[in-house]
Amino acid sequence: MSLGAASTPSRFGQGQHVSDTRQLFLDVFGGEVLTAFDLATVTQDKINVKTVGRGQRSWRFPKSWKATAGYHTPGVELLGDEIETGEITITVDDILVSHFSVSDLDQMLTHFDVRSQFSSEAGRALARVYDKNNFRTLLLAARTAADGPFPGGTVYSSDDLKAVSGVYDGGDWIAAIRAQNIALFNKDVPEDMPRYLAVTAEVFDAIKYGKDAAGNYLVLNRDFGHPGAGGIAGRAEMLDIDGVTVVKSRNLPNTNETADTSVYAKYRADYSKTLGIMWCPMAMASLKLMDIGFETTRDTRRLEDFTVAKMLVGGGPLRPECAVEFKSAT
Repeated sequence: MSLGAASTPSRFGQGQHVSDTRQLFLDVFGGEVLTAFDLATVTQDKINVKTVGRGQRSWRFPKSWKATAGYHTPGVELLGDEIETGEITITVDDILVSHFSVSDLDQMLTHFDVRSQFSSEAGRALARVYDKNNFRTLLLAARTAADGPFPGGTVYSSDDLKAVSGVYDGGDWIAAIRAQNIALFNKDVPEDMPRYLAVTAEVFDAIKYGKDAAGNYLVLNRDFGHPGAGGIAGRAEMLDIDGVTVVKSRNLPNTNETADTSVYAKYRADYSKTLGIMWCPMAMASLKLMDIGFETTRDTRRLEDFTVAKMLVGGGPLRPECAVEFKSAT
């Protein structure tokens, strides 16, 4: 076959790797996974996150309790009072993965960038499991009993928080938030420590539009009626109630997962009565051994590209007194 003179096309996906004409495309894909993950997760910036290196599987957190004070009697030697100390060890779980393959034929026939769409979905899938496990850890922290001088978590049970005919009472939720804020104060949780509450969209909406007995809105701010401001008229992503940042999430566990093998073993428990979780960042720790990464393999035998997005993390309760579970009594 007779061929004409060869051109010199610009292989814009090649970068500095002469033998790999797709190198830059793979970097973009990794960025898409990371961006989708960051946008989908609620808890990542609201908990205590530690990063360890290769060969390390756990992080040991020392903790101490309050010192005592008293008056000195002249002539009496000071020997030093004891300060209670303890230790919490957090370990990583197994590798969390989201994977898919894309056929050459489907890529050629499709009218949109399928790899970009799938990469975003992979990032969201990792974020869902990550958030669910963090919420499970926070709930387990709230259920942790006191250990010696160290206070335990709080489980607040009330049927006032349940929906009646499918409708939640925002006023009851606001009252519960205020009451548990006082409970945290009485456990010596620092007032300047951020506080968060995660609830379902239905509860969030009830709090946002809660009214008093006279029909007046309970959540009013200076952005009332200003479109896009996040007030009553806007689709607010968070609310501030008595210094507690309220967020909505689809990832709160609400079923009995004690025998659910799809849930990592240490997170399994009965969450069937759970309605919300309130916490401070020190309530739990998340240990990260491997941040989000990806691998793409060319499978010539199947004429497809196989891709895996992965991360290696694990969480555990740290200071249970910083966590409060809101649940129904029945």
